[in-house]
Amino acid sequence: MVSDQSQGLLQTCKGCNREFRTPQSLIGRTIPCPNCRRMILIESPAAKTEDRLVGREVGGCVLRKRLGAGALGVVYEAEQKSVGRKIALKMLSTKAAGDQETVARFYREAKLCAQIKHPHVVEVYDCNLDPKTKVHFLVMELVEGATFASLIEEHGKLPWSDALAYGLQITNALVQLHSQGIVHRDIKPANILINYDGIAKLADLGLAKQMEGGVGLTMQGVAMGSPAYMPPEQIRDAKSATPKSDLYALGASLYQAISGQLPFDGKNATEVMTKVIKENVVPLATLVPGLPVGVARLVERLLAKDQAHRHRDAAQLVADIESVFKEPERIPAGTTAKALALAPAAAAGRKPTLLIAGAAGAVVVLCLLAWLLLR
Repeated sequence: MVSDQSQGLLQTCKGCNREFRTPQSLIGRTIPCPNCRRMILIESPAAKTEDRLVGREVGGCVLRKRLGAGALGVVYEAEQKSVGRKIALKMLSTKAAGDQETVARFYREAKLCAQIKHPHVVEVYDCNLDPKTKVHFLVMELVEGATFASLIEEHGKLPWSDALAYGLQITNALVQLHSQGIVHRDIKPANILINYDGIAKLADLGLAKQMEGGVGLTMQGVAMGSPAYMPPEQIRDAKSATPKSDLYALGASLYQAISGQLPFDGKNATEVMTKVIKENVVPLATLVPGLPVGVARLVERLLAKDQAHRHRDAAQLVADIESVFKEPERIPAGTTAKALALAPAAAAGRKPTLLIAGAAGAVVVLCLLAWLLLR
């Protein structure tokens, strides 16, 4: 069911200059950039351009294939020679390496990842400065498959059971992160990787913060993250993000996966953030007729403006998702009308069945795609 990874098309957004791969089945379609949401027409490259870095060695890894690039650097599929395994190698650009704060964040990200050993979190193997090339690099687990974002773009929307199956896996990852005092702060479909077996993995701890101890790299009063998935408190101040902020972001991702629409959208980041703070979401039942009420209410509770009205923690969300799978029409306990951030009109361990290769010949090796510095 999974197509050859070489069929993935490397695209460049003219708005933010980020590179990302898309399935060939999207050729001719217009989709939003995973980073800046600018609409992009997916086209087939007229000719393959030679990548001079392919075949070069960095940090004991031979670069095999370019996976994507962003303002901070580039990510390649590579082979780690010492153990003979395929990995993803992330390198800082010369410009990014010249900024001390960026370099500090890069190594901080590696340190945080190294603390986490969980089947649903992308593993980091090494991080260092290559003595020959003088390039800062990060060696990571290569996730062969697709991103949650690419599945949504390709299929329009997913069956609620598949969306929640992926969501349950990521929620289990959050239980681990939060127990270690780490808040992700940038959960979105592009940072959720899904391998050929339907296993979801959370990536990109570049914006993560430790709740206690350590040196912070976030300025007071500054919003950090992806506007469409950020809760009100994080928009006002990134330092105010809590574990419940991650739950909101996951809820926004599930809302998009199930309905095919973002909870809040706009022409620019400012418009989106204003809507997140001031407006209520359109009820899922309005966008997806026939959606079980228990599913709708679970997701809508995650999008509550007030953190106090969201789930107590990731562990409670795990229990509620498992409950909804058993009884989809039953509203999870604690989901009151006050907790739901719905528009006025609203007043009156399971495997997904939709595997990555749903569209034959379309799945790409998108390991660490938006993770890939597309931020």
